[in-house]
Amino acid sequence: MSSPFVVDAHVHTGYPGIFFSPEVDAAALLRRMDRLQIQWAVNLSSIHSLQAASLRELESAQRDYEESGGRVFFCGFYDPRRAAEDLAVLEKGMRLDGFRGIKIHPSFNKVSAEDPRYDAVWRFAEEHELPIVAHTWSVSSYNPAQVLSTPEKFEPYVEKYPGVRFVLAHSGGRGGGRLEAIRMAGEYPNVYMDFAGDIYCLRYFESMAAAGILDRVLFGSDYPWIDVRSHLTRVYLADLPVEAKQAVLRDNALRVYRLG
Repeated sequence: MSSPFVVDAHVHTGYPGIFFSPEVDAAALLRRMDRLQIQWAVNLSSIHSLQAASLRELESAQRDYEESGGRVFFCGFYDPRRAAEDLAVLEKGMRLDGFRGIKIHPSFNKVSAEDPRYDAVWRFAEEHELPIVAHTWSVSSYNPAQVLSTPEKFEPYVEKYPGVRFVLAHSGGRGGGRLEAIRMAGEYPNVYMDFAGDIYCLRYFESMAAAGILDRVLFGSDYPWIDVRSHLTRVYLADLPVEAKQAVLRDNALRVYRLG
């Protein structure tokens, strides 16, 4: 393809708050997208949204969407400790053209993924036909809060709300978390996974093809945490037919986030 065709389904804007990054705004992201044939991106919230969802943050994301010519879509954020306030923000956010879904992050909010306080946002997503994308990872000795976001902890809600398109961001991390993500994507037709972040498993895509779930895998870079090129190159060099690479780089994200 000579024109941009890739969808980066996992980016962020703003300073990460943990380490320095030389490119953090939507304008820098757009320049990188132009260089790498990326047509659209999905912004999964800034650090400010993770700390406290607000209409101001969604309106800022909407301005980025407009200034990008409709190329940088965005999701709202839900913290179960602020259920009523965040649902009110999401309700207003749905009126914005670039709004495409809901992000949750059990590890950041210190509320386990199966906690009953998440039920409200799953019900909201089902009623409004919105996808939910969740931070997921494997059990970690150096980051104990990751145990709150292991893939199987989301399973009760996946079963209860089969109409909600659900994305396991980071594919469950490494080791056992990744195996659980693969299992869930194979068992539940509403479960997808992206491989954003520092996930550099040997023959990752070939293993997804062997499991028969390449139609559930979304390209995501985790910009500005990770250089977009590192994951893009992995897809291009994978031992897969062109049609499979196109599904990972574009088609699966179009279906989940209803872009275009």
